[in-house]
Amino acid sequence: MESRVPLPTDNIYKFYALFGLLLFIFGIGAIIALQRSTNDFLYRSALDLETVKAIAQPTPPDIAKRELLSKLITVAKSDKDFLGNCLAAITAAGFWLAFYGFYKWHKNIQPIQDEMLELQLEKLRREVAALPQEPSLTAPSLAGEGQAKDSSDRSHAEDT
Repeated sequence: MESRVPLPTDNIYKFYALFGLLLFIFGIGAIIALQRSTNDFLYRSALDLETVKAIAQPTPPDIAKRELLSKLITVAKSDKDFLGNCLAAITAAGFWLAFYGFYKWHKNIQPIQDEMLELQLEKLRREVAALPQEPSLTAPSLAGEGQAKDSSDRSHAEDT
């Protein structure tokens, strides 16, 4: 199967830059998704916990549910912190990888490629200038030559 997106395989700095950018964007999106999902869970769990706490005569299942919801809220908060830190590290690594790749690409690779393009352009201009100048055959000049030939044929026919 052929990929429709061309991957930068011509130099490693371009790969670093684009992969770092991908990591950075993924990290930001994952942090936002983590925040939303955890906040939704905590909101629902807090409502359930307050509902269970409001029961005047709790039964053993109500007490177990209250303890479980309290533990779930604690675990969700600690998971959110841990995963948030992991995603922050991935995002930071992506940012610095992209920065390094773009910097090296701009400072080391791109000037060489620009110089190569300028030299190729200069070489092509010299080659074009060195070509022998031939008269170009265009439609108006052909028509003019045909009229001149016809008139010379007529004058030759009139002479005979």
